[in-house]
Amino acid sequence: MAEKKSKAIFAVLATLAVLMMIAFSVFIAESMPLMAILSVAVFIAIFGVGFTLKKKYRENGWL
Repeated sequence: MAEKKSKAIFAVLATLAVLMMIAFSVFIAESMPLMAILSVAVFIAIFGVGFTLKKKYRENGWL
């Protein structure tokens, strides 16, 4: 079995995702639709990286 790896990266990704949700709310409140759309795009990218990384961790037995 492969050596377990640190899961701290998942905490970092989760924190970044929450910050993007907060940014989205702020941009909507401030009537900045372009920035709101950008924050949603970054949020989706962060989620994609997280799911891809989790798949890699599972395939390699690092979880």
